[in-house]
Amino acid sequence: MEQTILTNGRAITPVGVLEPGSVVIEDGLIVEVNSKIYPAQSQTIDVKGQFILPGVINLHDDSYEKMLQPRKGVFLPAALAFHQMEWALAAAGVTTTYHAVSFDRGLFLRDRTVARAAEMAKQLLSFRQEDFSYLNHHLLYRCDLRSEGALDAIIGVLQSPLAGEPPHYLSLNDHSPGQGQYGKQHILQAMIKALLGPAGDKPEIVAAREKELWDLKAQTEPIRRHQLEQVAALVKQSDSIIVAGHDDDSAETVDNLYELGIRVSEFPINFEAATRARELNLPIIAGAPNIVRGGSHTGNVNALELVQRGLCDVLVADYAPSTLLHAVFMLIEQKVLGIVDAVNLVTANAARVVGLSNKIGSLQPGLSADVIVVNTRTNPQLTTVQMMLVGGQPYHQQASL
Repeated sequence: MEQTILTNGRAITPVGVLEPGSVVIEDGLIVEVNSKIYPAQSQTIDVKGQFILPGVINLHDDSYEKMLQPRKGVFLPAALAFHQMEWALAAAGVTTTYHAVSFDRGLFLRDRTVARAAEMAKQLLSFRQEDFSYLNHHLLYRCDLRSEGALDAIIGVLQSPLAGEPPHYLSLNDHSPGQGQYGKQHILQAMIKALLGPAGDKPEIVAAREKELWDLKAQTEPIRRHQLEQVAALVKQSDSIIVAGHDDDSAETVDNLYELGIRVSEFPINFEAATRARELNLPIIAGAPNIVRGGSHTGNVNALELVQRGLCDVLVADYAPSTLLHAVFMLIEQKVLGIVDAVNLVTANAARVVGLSNKIGSLQPGLSADVIVVNTRTNPQLTTVQMMLVGGQPYHQQASL
């Protein structure tokens, strides 16, 4: 029997804080969480009053795509990108992550293809079986509703042996003008200008490109409707597929998606959409970068205000994993939430969304020993992951422990 004991810490359990707190781990599972202080011995680690938390569960992460393609048209070796990405996630306290892979033809201000997404998805699914993979890796299949064949390609990956056991997690994306984060004309025009480069300084060129995008939206409307019908049929056929809306922008949008079987609201862009999602008892997901930055980079709803109004259940990394724990401890420091509720935003609540509460997400006996030890400071406000265990196995440990 392999045993590890983390002792003399502040253990965050589903019901409170044990201080002092200890977590006893045997053969990869948590077997006991208590208030004892264990004597020094070979299998005991004194964490010296630091926080003992469940490993962070990140339901939306863009890291791999960014590591793989650090610049437009520039691709690094896939295994190297994966390795570097995993270290960055571990530094952020993430033990389970959902890689956002966009099945998107690049119709609307994106440099993507459906074929590349399928290749990327299969790479990630194969890498998680390699000996250089230590964290728990899953996919967030992002279906661009206006990209013909996107959902068919996702289903193709799901039917491959690499996909693994369900549940599987999808989100429905529509990045066309007038929708979601591109509902505001100035945001759309800013994106167009950025992509046009020097030509973006000419209003007539920007206006012409904007008209092209609106025309393209009209042309792809039948594709969007067809893929929504496919999603509805897919959800009815299987309860092992969890589908989220993305950038929900109105109560009507939330209602329409709910009728199709969508049961998660990811990044609602205003209070109207978030409030309707809450009325329907849908989990609401917001970005941790929004909390850390003090607002949305596209001028959408402030995630802190969502939390304050009880309209946020889960925080995700989106484009910045380093913000996850930082956002949690900001909420604690500012007395927006108590420590248990704040930690749940990136652990237990996230596990519940994807149907993994019986495996991960809490310091409870019988769950996988995905555990992190976190040190905090207030000037400047920083969090440092001093130690990480994944399935009871050490991923890294600071020399100070």
